Amino acid sequence: MPDTQQRLSDEQVSRFIADGFIVLDSGLSDEFHNGVTQQLDYSLKNESRWLGDNLLPRIPQLLELQSCAVVDGAMRSLLGNDFEWAPHRFPHNSEPLKKEKTNGEFDPFVSGPEMGEGSISGSGWHQDGHSKAGRSRWHTMKAINVFYFPQDVPLEMGPTRLLSGTHLFATLRNIEPSQVFFQPIKAGTVVIADFDVGHAGTPNHTDITRYMLKFVALRTSNPESPSWDFKDAQWQTPEHLLTPIHIPRVWEMLWNWMQGRKHADGCEPTSTFSIESLLQNLDLPSNSSRLTALYELVRLGESAIEPLIEKLLVSAGRDRHETPSLEDPGFYAMSEDHTERRFSRRQFVPEDAAIALGAIGKSSLNPLLDLLKHDDPWIRINSAYAIGEIGNAVSPANADRVGELLEDELHQVVRATADALCWLDYSPQTTNRIHKLFEAYHPEWQEGAMGEPKLGGRWSIETQVRYALAWALLSRASSPHPPVNLEQTMIAALPRESGYTPAVLCQGLLAIGTPTALRAAVRYLQPRRWDIQSFAPKPKKQATKSAAQLSA
Repeated sequence: MPDTQQRLSDEQVSRFIADGFIVLDSGLSDEFHNGVTQQLDYSLKNESRWLGDNLLPRIPQLLELQSCAVVDGAMRSLLGNDFEWAPHRFPHNSEPLKKEKTNGEFDPFVSGPEMGEGSISGSGWHQDGHSKAGRSRWHTMKAINVFYFPQDVPLEMGPTRLLSGTHLFATLRNIEPSQVFFQPIKAGTVVIADFDVGHAGTPNHTDITRYMLKFVALRTSNPESPSWDFKDAQWQTPEHLLTPIHIPRVWEMLWNWMQGRKHADGCEPTSTFSIESLLQNLDLPSNSSRLTALYELVRLGESAIEPLIEKLLVSAGRDRHETPSLEDPGFYAMSEDHTERRFSRRQFVPEDAAIALGAIGKSSLNPLLDLLKHDDPWIRINSAYAIGEIGNAVSPANADRVGELLEDELHQVVRATADALCWLDYSPQTTNRIHKLFEAYHPEWQEGAMGEPKLGGRWSIETQVRYALAWALLSRASSPHPPVNLEQTMIAALPRESGYTPAVLCQGLLAIGTPTALRAAVRYLQPRRWDIQSFAPKPKKQATKSAAQLSA
């Protein structure tokens, strides 16, 4: 078992909620970081320029990073003890910019500056999509990016930039320069960031390749109690936050959720605005005004439900369930209209009304259940999302009513339903529906579909659907009383190859832990292992100098 004693403090968790990220020292040795840098340098320059998801089997000592006291403790603090690592991990290299293009000046707010040839580091401001299949965005903390820097990265070498407070933004259309976090980074640093925080690469003005390694971790269950070094149930806004967006009443409700409490516990409505004016404020370009209005509606509770349902229904009839083309900014949740939410194969951004209804909780359940049969697929998608956010308060019978949408003819509805089921206690009836989807062949789902097109791949809509379903199965595998047919469903789904999908299923079989489940996982994985020793370079006798030393 890894040492998991370094749980985050109340203040660190509060900073994560407000800023969307925290910066930690991994605590591992210089020898470890130098070794990782050497392995990366050798592999990317002598074996393959596209290491991608094979990063971990190629450099297995990175498992020490994932399981070290600091990283493991942070993940358990923010995502719960049953969190899981996603199969996607990626080395982002930033190559030196040509001398003639280096002038030593850089505006850290600029989006899309030119990068050195061969760089695999996006320099435009963006919020990530779940590679290789888009999933939901959540205001509740359910997915995290871990950015690890094995080298010293001075400013001229191009550290990753982040936009504080943007993890709650539906789009990066209205960001401000004061949100930019751009600082030198020491070797061994890990930035623990909410998956939806805006970030970007930075040009490298040195003559040394800069490396940043990204790992993704996800929550698999709703919080029932604090999982960090918890001291004080009351929200305390930390001093000297990085974000200029001041929304403590929003942060307070997310703090409550992470304790396993209702969002609005102990939060009396104080707004002098009417429900009508709050609904209008949801359409404001100001993110602080929009988020404040959204959560004031949550505080109002039952009295806001019917108006929020009406607000959600206004979005029907606009074909928002259709994925925009790759050329459309809407594919990247960057529609010209900041109020427009769209389904995308890259990432699904729900309507604000759906977020509010889910945060209100069980009181919203019945009207949302009625909308699961709505004619417009966008309404079905958002209703499923909101019910998923209600979470543990939804009975298995009602979770199965959400599960009925797995029989929908539209993959968009099925995909959103799979994400919602990750947070619901569904029964064997829904497990059977998932099993049928793994066995079925949908001709209309064979179209190529990539959540991150620039990363390449041969995924289809069908493999995207199966990947989302695998997470729905994994979430129940971690629960106290999984459906009786869950294990066999997961074993039967293993041959439905898409790379990521069986990896997630094997994690679920490990969580179940029966001899049958473990044998199935080992039999699947054993012939697919990678003989890393065949590729390992000879270690250097002397440790590589740090980037700071070399650039001095």
